Amino acid sequence: MQEAVAQLRSEFGRDAVILHTKQKKRGLFGLFGQTVYEIIGAVDPEAAKHKERKPPKKVPASEPAGPTPRSHIWPENIDAIYQGLLATGIPRETANGLISDVLRGIPDAEWGNAHRIWSELANQISQQVSTVEPWTFEDGQGIAVFIGPTGVGKTTTIAKLAANFALVAGKKVGVITTDTYRIAAVDQLKTYADIIGIPFEVVFSPKELNTAVAKMQDRDLILIDTAGRSPSNQLHINELRSYFQGVPVEVHLVVSATTKESDIPRLVEVFGEIPIDRVVITKLDETTTYGIILHVSKLAKAPISFVTTGHGVPDDIEVADGQYIAKLILGDFI
Repeated sequence: MQEAVAQLRSEFGRDAVILHTKQKKRGLFGLFGQTVYEIIGAVDPEAAKHKERKPPKKVPASEPAGPTPRSHIWPENIDAIYQGLLATGIPRETANGLISDVLRGIPDAEWGNAHRIWSELANQISQQVSTVEPWTFEDGQGIAVFIGPTGVGKTTTIAKLAANFALVAGKKVGVITTDTYRIAAVDQLKTYADIIGIPFEVVFSPKELNTAVAKMQDRDLILIDTAGRSPSNQLHINELRSYFQGVPVEVHLVVSATTKESDIPRLVEVFGEIPIDRVVITKLDETTTYGIILHVSKLAKAPISFVTTGHGVPDDIEVADGQYIAKLILGDFI
């Protein structure tokens, strides 16, 4: 708690006052993981208005200016905000649209209010990032398959979900893998399944997958791992798609937050042939720019289901939330 208070005052100055504190557990259900503290504070505007304001983030001078929403009448401060959005990894077209929407919604007299504009941008992003709650199993068994490129963390994500739903939520969980290309992946998932105490099956064909799913008909949730596939290898994508014909699966595309913006369209296009029902964003701890979360959500036309924040099982996974993602993307700007 003392460390959290010190961090608050380091960020906002000695004039910051604490309004509310809350102790909670990290993890998928807020019940599993290390204890963290949430502090809500405020700064007295009379005391703070004379303080020197923190300068905006610097962006590379080589970054060309983007299109303006209203011909050439963008003030210089709006262009600086636009450049700030680009620095977060948000694509130009999306950044332009966000600022256009914000400026249309506020009086011209407020265009010079950077705090107001950044706040409105956060609201816009939180609304545009579609998210979805975890399974409730009200409609029966859930069968979720996780697809995506190699190395994005599909196997570890499944282990985290299996541990949380089995050990914390008390649900009957089963795990199946079709990833027979990597012996290490099979062994890793089998080890987790044994520790959690849940059934585990390895399948080598679509027919075996149907048999494995039938064996787990008493499970509330079946999680299916797949081999990483390159978006450039259409044969492998077709093979992946063949596994799930006739199986009522919910497809989660797993995307690393470290993925380049330019790679997202092709990735979504190719894996979208499956098609995509949900998106999982992994490796938030391995980057400092998060604009691709908004990018992939919009292109995939699918909600974000979960985000992962580290390698720890089962702690480092959270249910996706629009406001959290907006704050993550905009960072120090809000």
